[in-house]
Amino acid sequence: NMNIQQIRNATVKITYGGSVFLIDTMFAPKDAYPPIPMCFTPDRRWPMVDLPMSEKEILQDVDAVIMTHYHIDHFDEFAMKAISKDMKIFVQDEEDRKTLEGFGFLNLEILKEEGVSFGNVELYKTNCIHGEREKTIPYFEKVGIRHEAMGVVFKSEGEKTLYLAGDTIWCDFVKEAIDKFSPEVVVVNAADAQLETSGSIIMGTKDIQSLHDYAPSMKIVASHMDTVGHATLDRCGLRKYLKEHNLEDTVLVPEDGENIGI
Repeated sequence: NMNIQQIRNATVKITYGGSVFLIDTMFAPKDAYPPIPMCFTPDRRWPMVDLPMSEKEILQDVDAVIMTHYHIDHFDEFAMKAISKDMKIFVQDEEDRKTLEGFGFLNLEILKEEGVSFGNVELYKTNCIHGEREKTIPYFEKVGIRHEAMGVVFKSEGEKTLYLAGDTIWCDFVKEAIDKFSPEVVVVNAADAQLETSGSIIMGTKDIQSLHDYAPSMKIVASHMDTVGHATLDRCGLRKYLKEHNLEDTVLVPEDGENIGI
């Protein structure tokens, strides 16, 4: 049965339909990276915490890696060294495929909206808005990174449908994915990361509230917490919000290393 293990930040290990998927591998040790420029904590090095277990243990039993987009907090040079060059890796498009090919990875496949098969699992690409374009693109261009990101829907006979929303805010793409696939479980990146005038570039409390209002029976798992320097929402703040709004049974906030069986 489905198991979601929160590793750290957006790195999650998903056991689903008889396969093990590792999502968005960032393996950097604590404080490896300089502060994120143009954010509210410009002096905070990150990752703010170490990995909860060794790279070897994280990679154990992994059948495929999914990189939702090529940003350093989703795929870093430490992960590149640790992951075998012939590991199956799914990417969002040709540009990200070429990037990883340039780093020597040999077994790359582009996810498609119409779905691709892996073992007993169908994987479907969904779209993201990684922050409002006109507010975030100037930042992304300044540091030379792309705005495009994807989410993934997992389907397999006998399993609940799982939607990994990716780096997105609440938007029509998310509604469309829910309407199309009726997922019972959604993993959201919920640290409400922001740059000085960008607004939210991933979900925060208001996005989670909108998501719940739109699909009240869906279980929500909050990921991408307590790790990056430009986060404006931490687990403590999110749990406080959930308690105040009677959402503690609906929204799960796993600690790093924690397993959620669904």
